[in-house]
Amino acid sequence: MISLNKEPTVEIETLQPSEIVEASALLSQAYSVSPLFSATLGGSIEKQRSMLETSFKMALKSGIIFSAKEEGKILGVMRFLEWPQCQKEYRRFQGLNLLPLLLILRGGALRGRKWFSIWAKHDPNKPHMHLSAFGVLPKRQGQGIGSLLLDHFCKYVDERKQAAYLETDVQRNIRLYERFEFKVVEEASVLSFPNWFMWRDAVNTKGR
Repeated sequence: MISLNKEPTVEIETLQPSEIVEASALLSQAYSVSPLFSATLGGSIEKQRSMLETSFKMALKSGIIFSAKEEGKILGVMRFLEWPQCQKEYRRFQGLNLLPLLLILRGGALRGRKWFSIWAKHDPNKPHMHLSAFGVLPKRQGQGIGSLLLDHFCKYVDERKQAAYLETDVQRNIRLYERFEFKVVEEASVLSFPNWFMWRDAVNTKGR
């Protein structure tokens, strides 16, 4: 059991298929502040949230996914892929197989293709675990739940002597990732928004 040293206990568990709907709703709320998603989806905040939820329902059917739960309620979710699976997913995104709702948006399909094309080019062409989705229920942010999930992720990759990688379009998230030994290795403009690409060395290259 992994906990926050307070009651009630927050535990990290493998996400079950029956929990995908709840997890997708959570991620749609957490990602509502993402400039890239807003620019790509367009429309009202509620419309964006609904479309995000539908997209996450598809994405959470694959990959390695963990949740942070308290008394049976999901408070946070993280999903990651082992390279080169992330590159295969980028190709599917660019083909819009995982974001079919973009097809009904004016200009959304083209923006989506451009976005994922840039991210695919920055994805390191070497073995790593790719943190592709990470979010905490907005009203529970700032309570250590995100740190608990990231700590679990880092222990997972360290046990396998893997490097780790992620992208973010939210600058304030950089400090959190840096606490877990991620470093900004590249920056780029995506749909006119700054993006940061972060890398964490494998345990055997850190002298541990």
